[in-house]
Amino acid sequence: MIERRLTMSAGDYVGHLSTVSAYLMLPPADQEQVYQRILRVLPDTVEIDADITAHLARRHPQP
Repeated sequence: MIERRLTMSAGDYVGHLSTVSAYLMLPPADQEQVYQRILRVLPDTVEIDADITAHLARRHPQP
């Protein structure tokens, strides 16, 4: 696992959320309301755990 911590502004974080399908499924007016509510409760700077987990698959030789 590669540990990564990203720091971004609250506005950039909400911009990131706007790419998540759960938010994209909302009607546009609801999306805007949700983003504004999230912005009101976030600190100016947001830290994100962006760890990368890699799995290695190996093919077993045929007997």
